[in-house]
Amino acid sequence: MRIEKHDKDVFKECLLSSEDKLIELILKYAERQHYTKYTSTLKEAWRRSIDGLSQSIIATLEQSDQVPELGPDEDFSSDSSTEFGVVEARRHRVRGVNLSMFLGLMKYYRQAYLDLVEEISGLHQPASIKLLINRVYDRIELAYCTEWAGTDSESQIKDLSDSNLHLTNEKNKYLTLFESLSSPVILCDIDGKVDNYNNAAGRLLLGTNTPGSRYYAERRSDLDPPALQQELARMVVEGTRQLDLEKVYQTPDGEKTYHIRIEQMLDVSHKFSGYTILFNDITERLQWSRQLEEINRKQSLLIEDLNQTRQQLVQSEKMAAVGQLSAGIAHEINTPIQYIGDNTRFLQEACSDLQSLSEGYQSLLEAAKQGQVEQGLISRLEEQLAETEPDYLFEEIPGAINQSLEGVDKIAAIVSAMKVFAGPETQEKVETDINLAIDSTLNVSTNVWKYHAEIVTELDPQLPLISCIPQELNQALLNIIVNAVDAITAADDQQPGKGRITIRTTVEDEWVLIEVSDTGTGIPEDLKSRIFDPFFTTKALGKGIGQGLNVVYHTIVVQHSGAIDVQSKVGEGASFQIRLPRTYHSGSSKPEVSVD
Repeated sequence: MRIEKHDKDVFKECLLSSEDKLIELILKYAERQHYTKYTSTLKEAWRRSIDGLSQSIIATLEQSDQVPELGPDEDFSSDSSTEFGVVEARRHRVRGVNLSMFLGLMKYYRQAYLDLVEEISGLHQPASIKLLINRVYDRIELAYCTEWAGTDSESQIKDLSDSNLHLTNEKNKYLTLFESLSSPVILCDIDGKVDNYNNAAGRLLLGTNTPGSRYYAERRSDLDPPALQQELARMVVEGTRQLDLEKVYQTPDGEKTYHIRIEQMLDVSHKFSGYTILFNDITERLQWSRQLEEINRKQSLLIEDLNQTRQQLVQSEKMAAVGQLSAGIAHEINTPIQYIGDNTRFLQEACSDLQSLSEGYQSLLEAAKQGQVEQGLISRLEEQLAETEPDYLFEEIPGAINQSLEGVDKIAAIVSAMKVFAGPETQEKVETDINLAIDSTLNVSTNVWKYHAEIVTELDPQLPLISCIPQELNQALLNIIVNAVDAITAADDQQPGKGRITIRTTVEDEWVLIEVSDTGTGIPEDLKSRIFDPFFTTKALGKGIGQGLNVVYHTIVVQHSGAIDVQSKVGEGASFQIRLPRTYHSGSSKPEVSVD
């Protein structure tokens, strides 16, 4: 019978992609017909056979378009498509499998392939494929029957002897491996009795130091695992597959703590059942863990102390800054207070003089009403008028009043700025006007910068309110301004006269930008990476503790999820660009800090 090329291609592709399916089919037949009593139920144990048989069928497909038939004069043992069957027959024979048993199993291999054909869609003539399978299996069976029949009893006995020797060596290899394990392992039967244990388990837990003593004992199921009877009994009753616990045992090496895992034995071949008990010595690990916990506890206390110290230092520097601001604010308030006082005293004296002059005019008016105006009264009034100089007073009094009012307004502005700068004591974010915060910071720090720098502000009037902690932001702005003033002061020798500090605000995408630029000395290349480090300062001893820019970093990046970009060249000043999110979120999509 001829096989169409289409059917050959479809069947070949199916064979190559259905290996697991064929394994499942043959394993199902082997279990149902009890062949697994003599062989494994592990799927991988059947994979080599399925692969070899599939390749035999593919080889036959590729040799011809015709289904091979059976001739009386053929030498099936030399056929490449039957070679695998001959090798498999020899392998099974040395394991003690007889010919009828092997032939019976091969019938179910054949059936598994025929079942697969029934599931293939797209074959034009499935009958030709089924006939191919039957003929290939016929040829394979004839080949290994020929090979089997050609082997005499003496050769078969030798093969069995060689196979037994190989199995004994394999058993000894795995037993040696089991005994060589450094961790204690116990194997229990289904009733929870000890079937075997390795040397480590015997030495540390069961009082024996003889490798293999349990394996070769005549009675192997009369011993309970150490202090685990209740756990095993519970697993047997509940059908639990795995149990983890910790126990302390007294061993020849002292008290040891073990992590113990009891697992239902891997029973994939349906031949073994029971439990494996694995002991892992965690004594040293627990000691290290306790030591590590103590170290972590001490480190936590140290970190807490350091944080408190840092907070105290930051607070100290803030108080020092407040002290400087207070002195400057006192100075700024003192000037208007002085001329308000001077003007008030002037107005007091003027009022007294005008009151005396008014009394003189009152006396003159009374005398005139009585018609008895004496020359002496007129002379005294003229003298009083000359001393009082009312024209001068009427000219100076409005100016004194206006000047005093201006002083009051200036003091009110400073107090208002201080209230905005200080803000309420809160760590909660509130909607804040950044431009107002900048103006307030500049007002309260006037005495810090007015002798050294000219302030230029370019504030975007359309700047939106943003959510922030006003007090912290004001402090950060003050620190940057003070830093700029220090840089300008340091540059006085090279650049006589006042420097310039420019402050700009604008909006860029989802960010509010605050840029503070100065004409100071700039930042040296070797210091750029350190300017935000805590306790780093280039100031002389006693002039600062290196917390100013670190506070800026903590406020902008940590508290407000913002970013800082610093541009600077030595001798050309520096520019700090602060980015604050318009809407508060937990992370910045920009780099946190960039210094160029």
